[in-house]
Amino acid sequence: MNKEFFMSLYQDLLKLRIFDEYCVELRRQDEIQDGFHSYQGQEAVAVGVCKNLSTKDYVVTTHRGQGHALAKGSPARELFAEMMGRIGGFNQGKAGPMNFFDVERRVITTSIVGSGVPIATGIALAFKMSNLREIVVCFFGDGATNTGAFHEGVNLASIWKLPVLFVCENNQYAEGTPIRKAVAITQLSKRAEAYGIEGVTVDGNDILAVYNTTRQLITKIRNGEGPKFVEALTYRYRGHYEGDSQPYRTKEEVEEWKKKDPILRFKKYLIENKWFSEQELTLIENRVRRELEEDLRWAFATNPLDKLEIILQGVR
Repeated sequence: MNKEFFMSLYQDLLKLRIFDEYCVELRRQDEIQDGFHSYQGQEAVAVGVCKNLSTKDYVVTTHRGQGHALAKGSPARELFAEMMGRIGGFNQGKAGPMNFFDVERRVITTSIVGSGVPIATGIALAFKMSNLREIVVCFFGDGATNTGAFHEGVNLASIWKLPVLFVCENNQYAEGTPIRKAVAITQLSKRAEAYGIEGVTVDGNDILAVYNTTRQLITKIRNGEGPKFVEALTYRYRGHYEGDSQPYRTKEEVEEWKKKDPILRFKKYLIENKWFSEQELTLIENRVRRELEEDLRWAFATNPLDKLEIILQGVR
């Protein structure tokens, strides 16, 4: 780990947060037509995991896939365009925020809770049958661990010793249901152990902990040890979707979690350990914000998707 590496981590964290802030405003203006699910608060998970991946590795994610896509290297301008239904997007605006597929960066989003697990298992099976060293990372929330798809996919991955890392982002709520009311155990990583898979629980708001933990597990996967499981304890700051009134939690709880903000924690670490000064980090943030503003302007300049053409294609 050196100064350049730490700067890349900090830049990526900021990119995910600021991109998400723009998307919140885009949704308020009805520029994002489908449901938008904010990723604010969970950035350290996506960045910490994806820093360990190669360009050939796959990421299978959820309805909050924008964070994972950016962390994997998807261009912000194309992601903006896709979410707004514009032809500059990965899928010419036809997929939207919850079902896009970045072919070049190998990122697949899934909108049905838990559905990404068997998909990731299938891709990992293809890798093993082809004798490839690539792996698959499957992101999902705590609520997905109560679905049949989760248990079926994890079980098959274990039986066949497939090269897949399962990453459970435990943000404490499955939509509006607190995890404590939906699961009897205190650590979801123990569910992996029931299938013979090594499971680890990590502080999902500590980017270095996430990076180091997943680095070790991914090395084991590439060495043929089969699937691994990480439960990252984190928290989402905004509602399940934009417009969610959030009657299931208090403002005090949200504010308490914001004291553990992954970006502020890492910023404090960088300053206290004299990697960067406050002024240097401010310059980095300003640069990231300017770049994202340019990306958003580019996305707006691309034509909106012709809805009539979609209808005609569907009938044909």
